[in-house]
Amino acid sequence: MIRIQFAFMRVLMVVAALVLGSMGATKADTVDYLDLPLVNGNGEQRGGVHPDLPSDRATIEAALTGYRARGLAPARFKALLWQYWIVRAAEDAGVNLSEWDPQRSAESNRAVIFAVYDFYAKLYLTHPDTLRWMGFANIGAPAFAAGMLDLGTIPELRWFSSMLMSMQKHIFMDLGAMHAAYLHGGIAAVQELRDAGIIDPDTTAAWADPAQAVLEFSSREQNLVIAGQFDRMRSRLLPPGEIVTYAITVAGPMPVPGGKTPAQYRPLFGGPLPAFNYADRVARWDFLGNDTVPAYERLSKETVHRIVQRPFADRVADYRATGRLLDLLPFRGGEARAGVR
Repeated sequence: MIRIQFAFMRVLMVVAALVLGSMGATKADTVDYLDLPLVNGNGEQRGGVHPDLPSDRATIEAALTGYRARGLAPARFKALLWQYWIVRAAEDAGVNLSEWDPQRSAESNRAVIFAVYDFYAKLYLTHPDTLRWMGFANIGAPAFAAGMLDLGTIPELRWFSSMLMSMQKHIFMDLGAMHAAYLHGGIAAVQELRDAGIIDPDTTAAWADPAQAVLEFSSREQNLVIAGQFDRMRSRLLPPGEIVTYAITVAGPMPVPGGKTPAQYRPLFGGPLPAFNYADRVARWDFLGNDTVPAYERLSKETVHRIVQRPFADRVADYRATGRLLDLLPFRGGEARAGVR
């Protein structure tokens, strides 16, 4: 009798194990990352492109491997694929993606702000003949970072500071992730981004020769990635975004040697103020595409190295408002310093 009961208990244990195992497999199968919307595709909130996505590389790699093995179209796992390359870029930059939050104050985000631009410098210095856009991004960054920090010191303007920080993150999520894909996965990884619908065919084609793609990548950044965020900044009612963004246009010299300031490029009635608002996407790209990018392209490799190797914190300090009071006076606008001090 005892032996029969023991055998019966063993059968029950086996059945229970099978049931629990089946439940576990079912649960695991339902935890997938297919067809997720890009709820944070513009980078304005904490973390990656969707709150349900993991931020550790191993988990993402395992899921991607499974989806690829099943022959699923990359568009089905678009969010996960994009998240993966953002995570890889964040790892390379030494940034914790899950804690990166542009809604925090600029001062509390200072380490992240600087780490991103130091990462761009590292990529350029490591690949100066290939990843030339990274040098351009790093050289233009001090005035942008100074704007985040300066606006963040004024309570009424902190929303604009957060928007600038969101733009920085959005650019990193787009162009930074693309660079990570190219470095770690080659053209095949870039093509998978295209197949998933993360980048367009023209951008994909530019990666065939990234050294010649500074203008292409800059156009993507300005006309696609952050154009909508600049539009929202300009259209804000209180404080008036038109005034704040015009003030940014006046205050922001172009840190590319040989490049003009906005006031020098298109002066208002021939005077010391610019005749356009930098937040206007058409006017902004006219300025950048016809003056700033060509000025960068004319720089020698030695000049770019010298600028990029200078500590980023020192370059940001050059563009903080407190250190540039004379430069910001309207009557000196046409004489504002361009380039690196």
